[in-house]
Amino acid sequence: MGCPRFIPWSRVESWRCEACGECCKWFNIPLAMHEYAKISQAYGHHAFTLGLGKVYLRKQGDERCVFQFRLGGRWLCSLQAEKPYVCRMWPFMVSRSPVHGRSQAARWDSPYGRVYIYVDPRCPMIAFGSPSRHFLNKVLPEFVEMAFSQRIRQEHSTCTHLDLWDIAKSMKLVPRSNAKLSVH
Repeated sequence: MGCPRFIPWSRVESWRCEACGECCKWFNIPLAMHEYAKISQAYGHHAFTLGLGKVYLRKQGDERCVFQFRLGGRWLCSLQAEKPYVCRMWPFMVSRSPVHGRSQAARWDSPYGRVYIYVDPRCPMIAFGSPSRHFLNKVLPEFVEMAFSQRIRQEHSTCTHLDLWDIAKSMKLVPRSNAKLSVH
């Protein structure tokens, strides 16, 4: 998948994760060392692949992340509490400098200083247009808080179909943090 031209946040009307699972299939997910340590402690070392000085989450035969499972027509992540930073942030990118240009359109004055927010246009749930009130007041601030390590729990930046999570937990499809992952 080629590198797209990232879109400034001000050109996005809304975004909401619908758990389509495409992002978990398109990318190799690099892990920070602390993420690797936490996930490997909970699930074992078989959940990873190594490459050029980095550790990545392993892919299944269908190219999906090993922690992804299908339920009720959606693709859910069983790593919710340990979800890597890049997974929590996608399709958004928050930076201290305008790394993708269009600085005026990407600028956001946050409690942590001036930042520039871009959106990866490959996400199928992006609606382009004038930003909605929900997008401005809930979604963007949550991504900025996560970027500055002020928030881990996701409310507006992940799929919120809680009924699916309740079903998954009752069926024991979501591994407990001390469960070992079986990777074939």
